[in-house]
Amino acid sequence: MSVVAHPDDDLYFLNPGISSAISAEVPIVGVVMTSAEGDGRNVDTGDPDRESAPVDYAGYSEARRVGLRRAYARMAGLPVDHPWKQKLVKLRTGFTVEQDTLKGRPDVVLYFFNLAHRDVDGKKRYTLPFLLNRELDATPTMPSITLPTPVQTISRETIVASLAELIRQYQPTVLRTLDPDPEHDWGATKFVVSDHAEHTATARFTIEAVRQLDPNKSRLPIMEYYRGYANRYWAINLCPALFDEKAKYLATYSGADGEPNPGLPYGHGDYQMGTNPYRSTHMFSSALRYVATSRWMARLPSGELAAFAVLGDRLAMWSERTPASGVWQGPALIGPSGLMPTLAVASRGDGPVHVVALRRTDPGERIDVEAGYVTVSDAGRVSEWVSLDGPDSTDTDRRKQREIGVPAATVDGRGDLWVFVRDFTGGLSCRRQDVGEWQPWEALGRGPLQDVPFALTDGEGLVQVYAVAKRTVAHWRQKKTSGPLEPNHTLKTGMVASGGLVVARTAGDRACLFFRQGADAREPENHAAVSIIRAHREHPNGDWPGGTADLGGAGGIGPVAVIDRLDSGAGDLVMAHRNEQWTVSVSVPPTSGPADRWEPMPGMITGAPALARDSAGRGVLVALGMDGRLHVARQESASPKGKFGDWTVV
Repeated sequence: MSVVAHPDDDLYFLNPGISSAISAEVPIVGVVMTSAEGDGRNVDTGDPDRESAPVDYAGYSEARRVGLRRAYARMAGLPVDHPWKQKLVKLRTGFTVEQDTLKGRPDVVLYFFNLAHRDVDGKKRYTLPFLLNRELDATPTMPSITLPTPVQTISRETIVASLAELIRQYQPTVLRTLDPDPEHDWGATKFVVSDHAEHTATARFTIEAVRQLDPNKSRLPIMEYYRGYANRYWAINLCPALFDEKAKYLATYSGADGEPNPGLPYGHGDYQMGTNPYRSTHMFSSALRYVATSRWMARLPSGELAAFAVLGDRLAMWSERTPASGVWQGPALIGPSGLMPTLAVASRGDGPVHVVALRRTDPGERIDVEAGYVTVSDAGRVSEWVSLDGPDSTDTDRRKQREIGVPAATVDGRGDLWVFVRDFTGGLSCRRQDVGEWQPWEALGRGPLQDVPFALTDGEGLVQVYAVAKRTVAHWRQKKTSGPLEPNHTLKTGMVASGGLVVARTAGDRACLFFRQGADAREPENHAAVSIIRAHREHPNGDWPGGTADLGGAGGIGPVAVIDRLDSGAGDLVMAHRNEQWTVSVSVPPTSGPADRWEPMPGMITGAPALARDSAGRGVLVALGMDGRLHVARQESASPKGKFGDWTVV
């Protein structure tokens, strides 16, 4: 299920995740919150004469819905004019919504809430942000031209309850929406939010709806929150084949795909977009606000592997019944509610596992987001939540506090936990224990940085941390026990794609970075290499001269999963990643080259896979499937060359 503000949001920001799921015959339910009537002129925004075009709010709104239906039909492999069954559905909340079902693929369903703008001093104003902030009691809807829709006025509470009702009805395994706390505009001289206010409001309404779910009665979905306009700040992360696919469906949505015009009086698409979908920088990426990581599995002190994820807003844990048994149990819901999806899982190997997360709280009228963690001693012993606040938690402007980035964490040689997040300045901040006592947040700087840093502890028990900047990777390292983190300026990687960085320990205890190559949207000559997996290995003296190695894997998205190996170089590690078909590809040594090193496994996944060794030394691969369940594969032997068996579903 997806919940978006406007008819093009899922095509711009969520795709190619939507189209790949439809192609794989995964059932899809889309919810569009607003009527998206804009200025009522269905004319290319680049047309110099558009201001003289007639204003037709209802007509432009209907044209956008037509365009979206045509795009979804095309994603399903059907003609763009394939018929839909359209009807009005009155929910138990009393709210009447439009339900459209694709006749040739009845598992593809769209709902339109058609929440309209309101008139203020003769101008149209957005209503969702005012409802979100309780500055309005209710909002009008815009009746459909093609259906006998009643004129309605809907309250904030009814909107949230209606979303919750649809979620309970369909029990989605994966629920996608937009960014509830987008980053600010890095180029502005004052605080300016980078995203559309209705994107933000839609995401927050979705969060409230999910919080109404009772885990004893309803499936808790895997949550995915997608960046909107902030994509433009960072290196693109889709290979040409994937953004060409996005462009194809956006061209259909805008009525610019060359298909016959059906002659509808209001239009057959969103003509404001023009005829060139590539003119928008939103085209070239699909980026999560809470970036997926590949370190969400660890071994418990008792020897069992455990995997952690967020379902709804709750921490879920799967674990082996006995060490290396291959028999798993779960998910068990542990810890507090209010968690956002990305986790940092850290342990020293023989000690407890710390699961660090962001927690969204709502003390009255104010929303706060804090970092914190729980400690898991074994599958049955979980600590209380420990709040770490955030680097901007004392700022009176709560927007700054909520912009906290996703966490990274590691445990040093003394057993102290270190937590890293991006702060409001875009730089990196750290909070660490010192012999078990938590110290204040410390700003390390070097922003603006992409989200999701990566932290590790080397063989001497010293901490290193990495974070992706605009055109390279920033690096800090500790040179002595209890010493500070010092920047290392020798690391030059080139542009890294949005979506994650992983660092593994290799022979000589040398760090090796694994990342996908990125490019600037304004540099089309470099787009062909986007999302190729690259490795960059530290030299024995701790510096980073030289270039990167090409490991292939082109077309995928998100971070690589890697198992540390202290007797090998970068090319002989066990690795896995999500490929362009949204399934997992694995690589085990030996390989003959980047082109054929990756072997695909069946089944679409969400997020990124994770890898770890069990207590018998065998590599274990886990992924969360589109069915919302944990999928586990294990190597046949403890040798790194061992093949992975088939998926087992927990």
